[in-house]
Amino acid sequence: MSHDHRKPRSSSEPSSQGPQGQGPSNARLSRQVQAQLGQRLRAFYEALALGEQPVPDRFIEIIDRLDQGRNESRQEKRS
Repeated sequence: MSHDHRKPRSSSEPSSQGPQGQGPSNARLSRQVQAQLGQRLRAFYEALALGEQPVPDRFIEIIDRLDQGRNESRQEKRS
């Protein structure tokens, strides 16, 4: 019987597992891919900020849940 004595990984730490738990993954994005992703994200954000694109429903749901959690936290502190 083997025991895993490693420290549990928090949800904020990156996973060392490859796709679908296929073992360790050392995948890294090249500088070129990182730059392309950055450009696309900036363009998407700018389009959202200028009202050229509607905010995706999923983003609105996430923001609403965050706001709800923040309001609940404030109410608990007042009690």
